Amino acid sequence: MAHFFLMQGKMDEVAKKLFAAAQEANDALPTEVAAVTKIQSVHRASQIRSVYHAVVAAAQLIQRIIRGCLGRRRAKSVSIERTNKLQLHFFHHCACTIQRLWRGWWSRLHVHDFYMRRDYLVKVEQRGKWTQDFLSAEHKEKLHAAKMEEEVKVREEFDNLAGDLHHLMSTSSIPGVYNPPYSDLLPKAFEKPIEDHLRDACRVQLPKALRRPRHHKLPSPKGSTSYGASQAEKLGHDLGAPPQELPERAPFFSRTASTGHLRKVQGPFRSREQIEVANIKAANTYRTIQASSPYDAVEADRRMQERISKLARSSPVDFMAPGSVKDRHSPVSVHVGLPYKERPLSLRGDYVELPKIRDKPPFFTALGQGKQFSDYHEQPMLPHGQV
Repeated sequence: MAHFFLMQGKMDEVAKKLFAAAQEANDALPTEVAAVTKIQSVHRASQIRSVYHAVVAAAQLIQRIIRGCLGRRRAKSVSIERTNKLQLHFFHHCACTIQRLWRGWWSRLHVHDFYMRRDYLVKVEQRGKWTQDFLSAEHKEKLHAAKMEEEVKVREEFDNLAGDLHHLMSTSSIPGVYNPPYSDLLPKAFEKPIEDHLRDACRVQLPKALRRPRHHKLPSPKGSTSYGASQAEKLGHDLGAPPQELPERAPFFSRTASTGHLRKVQGPFRSREQIEVANIKAANTYRTIQASSPYDAVEADRRMQERISKLARSSPVDFMAPGSVKDRHSPVSVHVGLPYKERPLSLRGDYVELPKIRDKPPFFTALGQGKQFSDYHEQPMLPHGQV
């Protein structure tokens, strides 16, 4: 009983210890929860890693088996393809050899006959020689014909020239130019002395230079007049046309006279009225300034300058009526007492050009450019009033 009462006194102590233990447990709860969570995470991670490694090992095993199978299949296909290529190459080589042998045999039998080709080449060589011989012979003939033609032409020219040199022949008293007395060798042409050529070519007739040329009178065109007409107008040629051949003109016997006689007309030519008008215009247009100005222009200008200087002159003494008394002495200099001017006196003749006027409209004329006023007055220059 006594112990019971002793325990009754310790009831508060038990409650306090229980409260303290509960408080400690409550304080240690986050630490315990963290520890439990850590243990669970480590355990679960180890389990997951073991499962992952097992899955990876299984996948690697499957991939290794599949890749090995595919590699063996690919190697087998490559080996088969290589074997097929080698066999095909061998078959092609055999086929080419067979075809080459067969084509050679067939071409030698039907196309390329050795003996026929040899005969053909012999014929080609023989024909080439015949062609060369024929061409060389024809070339020699043409050269000979050209040489003969040139020789004939030279002989004709020489004979024509020798026909005009009869005055160089020898006479009974004087030897000729081509018969020198101091030399035994005479000059020859065409294996014949030139003296003989001159004697054979000499013809009893007048020299060509002394013969009268044959003139032909040209009919004048209808409606044309001889007054003021040029040579081209008389012949009926267009003034703007190119050079024309002169009609009905036969060559002279002399070469020098026929040179200008047969020359083309080098028109166009101006008429007499056009030449007169051009000369008068040239006299008015191209004469000098001194010739176009009046004769006494210099003297008139000098007198005008003297008048202007007298009008612009200023006296140093003020104006005074006649008879009045001077109230001061005359200045010692001309410039004393003169008003100062900012710029000198300017007259109308000092202006070189007219002053510029702003917004001035342009000045148009009815006359064309590049022509003077005197060019429009052509009526008095002509004798009959027409150009």
